[in-house]
Amino acid sequence: MNQKSTFTYIALLVAFAIPVASAQQDDASQIRELLEQVAADMQAGNLDALNGIYAEGRGVHIIEGAGVNHGWVDYRDHHLKPELDAFENFTYRFFAIEPQVKGNFAYVALRYELNADIEDRHIAIEGRGTYVLEKIDANWRIVHTHTSGRAKQ
Repeated sequence: MNQKSTFTYIALLVAFAIPVASAQQDDASQIRELLEQVAADMQAGNLDALNGIYAEGRGVHIIEGAGVNHGWVDYRDHHLKPELDAFENFTYRFFAIEPQVKGNFAYVALRYELNADIEDRHIAIEGRGTYVLEKIDANWRIVHTHTSGRAKQ
């Protein structure tokens, strides 16, 4: 390859790489905002807003510690709703959200904090989570989660 061909080749690589990197950054920002909204909706008890964020079907797994729910509806109705009904003074937030976008899939490492009063005690948990998202019909949808936490020290 001569010098002119090498320059042309490099210029084409850069021209195609910049839009891809920009699209990945846009997707990462969208995912970060989406997950912040998930935590806010859970804190507010706005479960209807989450119906369109989680993908449909039993193939979606929500794993908390050693427990697992198969599908958003199972998690919403048999885990999340009863838990939220038992909480008072509930706060929940995700932070240190680190999306890695790979085409139509993304995986996200994050941290979370949960505080609530239940019956005769206060719980304060800090934890880590991994979320897997898929771009379905141009929208990011959660297809898998795994979180674990421990009492704040």
